[in-house]
Amino acid sequence: MKKHISFIFILVLFTGCVNKHNLDFDGFEKKEQIFSNKKAQVINLKQVSEQIENYDVIFVGDHHNTKKTHEFFNKVLKELISKGYKIHLANEWFSPSENKMLEAYTSNKFHSDELKKRKNWEKFSRYDWKLSKMLYETVKNANGKLYGINILKKDRKKISLKQFDKMSKIEKEFYDSLDLNVSAHGKLVKPYLEHCNKMPSKSDENCVDRMYRVQVAWDTYMANEIYELSTKVLKTPKDKLIVFVGAFHIEYNLGIPLRFSRLSNIPFTSISNYQIQKEEEISIPNNLSDIVYIYEK
Repeated sequence: MKKHISFIFILVLFTGCVNKHNLDFDGFEKKEQIFSNKKAQVINLKQVSEQIENYDVIFVGDHHNTKKTHEFFNKVLKELISKGYKIHLANEWFSPSENKMLEAYTSNKFHSDELKKRKNWEKFSRYDWKLSKMLYETVKNANGKLYGINILKKDRKKISLKQFDKMSKIEKEFYDSLDLNVSAHGKLVKPYLEHCNKMPSKSDENCVDRMYRVQVAWDTYMANEIYELSTKVLKTPKDKLIVFVGAFHIEYNLGIPLRFSRLSNIPFTSISNYQIQKEEEISIPNNLSDIVYIYEK
């Protein structure tokens, strides 16, 4: 009986000592490096390709307009290409309605400058076109393909303002399918949306709830598109479907990956980024992504 009581005491003691919400990796040197969360160790570029090449679907988080993260991803693409993999790059800068244009570009019907012009990039985005161009050229030059997966702005607006009268039957069915009750995702995203309270209101509805609904729609729509692509382009063991979107859409597997996994049992992996802050020690959440590129801006 005494042994049983002692065991319970020790169990309670050690359980109380473990902070389950602080299982981050730390102790890093403040320098550029690649960390594998799966292996809990620093790895090199070759080891990155070895870790991810066993997966048909690879989610890559983007720190928009950041040269180093784009250059890192470009190196990853080239590593996979050097091993004979065909790259199918799905990215959020284009919508499915632009896939014919992307097909013409990757088929060498016109050059990247023309793609920029047809996209009307200067009006569409404030980000540096050269960073995206670098990736697109790498894919095209290796006979890979590009695909758009983003939901159109006008459709996001309908969802934001609940404009049911402007929705088609398919759009309303999509709206009704949205799962707004993934609590972990809400805890992650909603604090970043609170700035909306300082913006002019377009609705009587709480703006955080409205923006969160759009975020879920965004992730869900892209997950649906990725699933459809996976059924079409993953034909051989050498085909890789790589999804390049803003990091927040894929980190912790709570955005697009979660929605994708509800549609498909295809195993996937993830890569994201961590920017070093001068005043803080490096601390990598153990479930941020499978691979983390750590960099100084």
